[in-house]
Amino acid sequence: MEWKVRQSFLSRVEIFANLGRRELKALAKSCTQSTYAEGDVLCRQGERGVAAFLIVSGRVQIEAELEDQRVAVVTELGQGAMVGELSIIDGAERVATVRAIEEVDALVLTQWSMMALLKTHPAIAVSMLPVIVQRFRETADELRQLNHQSNRARTSVHQ
Repeated sequence: MEWKVRQSFLSRVEIFANLGRRELKALAKSCTQSTYAEGDVLCRQGERGVAAFLIVSGRVQIEAELEDQRVAVVTELGQGAMVGELSIIDGAERVATVRAIEEVDALVLTQWSMMALLKTHPAIAVSMLPVIVQRFRETADELRQLNHQSNRARTSVHQ
């Protein structure tokens, strides 16, 4: 996919929808493209995050390992979704595993590319921040609910 096609795709991704052409062009030129087969792990919970993934086609499943070692499916995402955006900003450990549940074509944005982009195009950060914060809050709520359900189930078994 050439950068102009990437630019058009990125303009339709929620997290970048408010960017101007200049920022979208820079972003499009900073991405690489990768394909993942069904069952492939794009990134794993607990590993250091070095890339974010923008789903061009296919679907991924977000999985979280709970305190009791069970794996819970948090959600499924498809075309236009971005995953791993927190880790490319701070390089911290992944909070969930992302697994392809069918063949996935994705644009990959590395942490070092993102940091360079944010220095030269701060409007990208301004566009991303509200979406990232909202997603973080939603994910944190979902994980709290899953842990609460797990704790309730464990308590009822022991009574």
